[in-house]
Amino acid sequence: MSNETETTSHASDSLADQIKSTERFTSLSVNVVVIALSLVALLPLLFSSPFWALPPWQIGIVLLLWTIYVVNGTGGMMLHERYLERPFAPILYFGVQIGALAGMLFLTRDFNGSIWILMLPIAAQSLSRRWWFTVVVSLLLLGLIWLAYFPDQPLLDTFLDLLSVSSALIFTLMFTSIAVRESSARSEVQRLATDLRQANHRLAEYAAQAEELATMRERNRVAREIHDNLGHYLTVVNVQLEAAKTIMHSQPGKAQDALDKAQALTQEGLAAVRHSVNALRESPLENKTLAEALTQLVNEARESGLVAELTIEGEAAERDPKVELTLYRAVQEGLTNVRKHARASRVDIDLRFRPQEIVLTVKDNGIGTNLAAESAGRFGLIGIHERVQLLDGRMQITTAPQQGFQFTITLPKN
Repeated sequence: MSNETETTSHASDSLADQIKSTERFTSLSVNVVVIALSLVALLPLLFSSPFWALPPWQIGIVLLLWTIYVVNGTGGMMLHERYLERPFAPILYFGVQIGALAGMLFLTRDFNGSIWILMLPIAAQSLSRRWWFTVVVSLLLLGLIWLAYFPDQPLLDTFLDLLSVSSALIFTLMFTSIAVRESSARSEVQRLATDLRQANHRLAEYAAQAEELATMRERNRVAREIHDNLGHYLTVVNVQLEAAKTIMHSQPGKAQDALDKAQALTQEGLAAVRHSVNALRESPLENKTLAEALTQLVNEARESGLVAELTIEGEAAERDPKVELTLYRAVQEGLTNVRKHARASRVDIDLRFRPQEIVLTVKDNGIGTNLAAESAGRFGLIGIHERVQLLDGRMQITTAPQQGFQFTITLPKN
């Protein structure tokens, strides 16, 4: 099937090329040349007394054939272009032209006229077809000249006369070929200029779209960073403040410790917000390993009264800042959600570095949720999912009311 398609495509391209080539032989300037040469060929006959001495029927046929030649050489060439894909088109057009020329040659063979020059437009127009077609038409035209003018001449004289006619024919073909190539080059330049303008227009559109997309992605990134940073710190501060309020009268010392931690976390959160406003260039992992950063998150969760366990199996062959930041933000978001929504007493964090992938699981024993009803409002999870997608990873969430909440992130290793 593919071969048939290629063949059809090739045939269509070939036909298109032929049509473009033929169009160069149907322009106004070409038609003017055909008419001018036809007049040059006829005028010597019209001013020849022996011609008018011919029988009226013979004069009428010559003039009729001349008219057919002119009409077909101009309007007929246009019809030939319109029906170019049909096999009969070239046979009909060039058959009529050669037939009309043959009739005029034989009817005026006894005069020293210029009818023979009518072969030149026919030869030139045959260049609209393939090269072998031009060769066949040219040989037919030379054959007609030989039959009409030199059938009884000695071989050498015939050769010299045909050589003279052939020179005019070859010159015409060469000149026409050069003109066609020049026309083709000009058309190609115009086409390339048009294509270039269109390409520049499309490029400008693509650039605008790329700029808009980059802006949107940066906005999403900033939104994720602000949420991950500020949301985490505010949640932990809120937990510490709640703990301080609860034990303020019974255990003022511990309450003061909780307030001190809340104040420290507030300062850290303020610093994180400043970093976010400054294009979020600094990473929480800048001066730490991933294991150290995750351990710090887990310790903060434990200080708020949550049982948190971190398990890390294996290690990455080399550090990838994007992967590590995504894993860190995922654990951070998971712990934040546990403290804010889950009402859980325990959370388990499992990070495994496997040969082909990295798998992170965060699981709590909280109240769970109806994922279909509530996931749309969890901006943090949406942000984590976007981060994972950017790394060609996948994220799976498992939860149900009263059955805890678990998400698993799988990232491919580069």
